[in-house]
This record gives sequence, C-alpha cells and structure tokens, in this order.
Amino acid sequence: MNLRQLEILRAVMRARSTVGAARDLGMSQPAVSNAIKNAESALGFLLFDRVNKRLVPTQEAQILLKEAEPLFLMQDLISQTAAHLRTGRKGRMRIVATSELSESLLPQVVARFSRDHAGVEISLETVRLDSLLEYVEVGIVDVGFAMEPHPRHTLTYLPLAQLDMVCACHADSPLAQLSFVTPTDLRDTPLINAGNSSRISHLVREAFRRSAVDYAPAIDVRFMNVAGYFVEEGLGVTIMDQLTASSKRYGRLTTVPFKPHTQITVSAIVPAARMQQRLTQALLRHTREEIAARLAAPAI
Repeated sequence: MNLRQLEILRAVMRARSTVGAARDLGMSQPAVSNAIKNAESALGFLLFDRVNKRLVPTQEAQILLKEAEPLFLMQDLISQTAAHLRTGRKGRMRIVATSELSESLLPQVVARFSRDHAGVEISLETVRLDSLLEYVEVGIVDVGFAMEPHPRHTLTYLPLAQLDMVCACHADSPLAQLSFVTPTDLRDTPLINAGNSSRISHLVREAFRRSAVDYAPAIDVRFMNVAGYFVEEGLGVTIMDQLTASSKRYGRLTTVPFKPHTQITVSAIVPAARMQQRLTQALLRHTREEIAARLAAPAI
C-alpha cells in the first residue's frame, strides 16, 4: 500500500464518504472509489463496511491508519522544510511532549521562547510516552519533554529538574488541612491512578508498599493531568508531580506534601547522534527557567 493510497484512505475515513473525500483531495469520486477497491484487492481484506450508505472503517483500516501516522507527520515535515526554504523564515522548532507537560509547562515555555525568537515557527505534538520516544528517535521532532522516560541508547536524556510527588485533593477535602499526607491517611479515600504501566505509577505503588498499605485505585486514567480534573469533581484524590499540579487550569485542586518522599525526573530528550541546534539550546534554557520559577512559587 503506497502513501497516496494511505492519503485516500485517511480522507475517506474522515469524510465517511467517497464524495467528501474526493472533494477534499481534489479528485473525482470514481477515482477515490477505485483507489479503495484496488487497495482492498491488494491487501486481501475490506477497509470499509457499507452501512446505510455510509462508509464505516473496519478495525483493520483503523490499525493501518494509526501505523501510518508517522509517515504523514514526516510528509508534513518535508512540506514545512520546503516552505521554509521558499519563504526564507528564520527557523523552526518542532516539539513533542506528554499530555501533562503540554498542558502545565509548554505554554509558558513557548511564550518565553517566542519573545526572544520572533519569526521562528513552532509546532507541538502531544502524544503518549512511547510515541514520543519514537518521534525523537526518527527525527520527526527536534526535542521531546517527558517525566521518567524509558531509557533508549539512541537517545540523550537531559535532566531538567527533580519533582516531588504530592497528594492532589479537592480544595474542600479534610486532607487539605494536613501538613503532609501518607498512604495510611488515604486508606478510606478513593484513589485515582494515572498510567498503569508508567514508571511514575510504579513509584507511587512502591511508596504504598513501603507503608504497608494496599494500593487499590477506584479509577484509572491515562494521564496525570486528567486525574486532576477527576479530583476537582470530587471523585477522589491522586498522587501527582508538583509541576502538573501547578497547572493554571485547575481551580478547585489543592496539594499536600506526600510521604514517603517520592521524586521523579522531568527531562528533555534529543537524538544521541545529532548536535543540538542553537534554537533547541535556547528552548531548554527557557524550560529550565520556567520550571525553576514554578517550583519556587507558593504551593497551590
């Protein structure tokens, strides 16, 4: 299956009709239909089910498109490079980050960076940690930002700060009156867990184990910043890092120091075999400054 067929597949999946896809692609409807039929014939399985005159993508089609997403990103990158060469822009900065850092850190960092680098085009992709490492590894982006990333020998990890884990609770919770919170204090409180397979989740579980308290979350979510929104709705408490907890998007969340003392590392990630460009170095400097200022601010 070639890239053009994948583009047509993506267009049909988005439009849910060959007519809409043809309009978006500037093609004729018969050409789009033939392309899908040829792809299905070559692949040996259907890409769409026809339901009430609508095209519903099969599970196989969804898997194909998910696997092809890095190809589209690389294609966009090549198009952007050509545009930079044509217009003579000063440069570009391609960033990838996890959900927590995209929300709690990167808006302020990009604001700092943009004030000193007017004219630089900036893009930010928000992805899961495993995808983040792949994007940096293959060169789709210039730098990635993550907390407790899994090591890869092809990548260089630049520690930016050590973050304390805190107990995030609703502002009206009795826990908010404590000087610190331990797993024992949370025995009868619903727990919200973020990222079951993440290294951060394992550290939290270990803290509960050391306190001889069972870690039995009532709710599991993928990202810590999402766990914070659940806390604000009164669904329980969560253990999260102090940087995520400092997000300005929270209005009814407060934090209390968590014991046993648990720390995680937030890092910038770059390809090991590539020299850092000056723009990347400048972005990292602004990131360190923003984190330092945030951690020095009074706790929520």
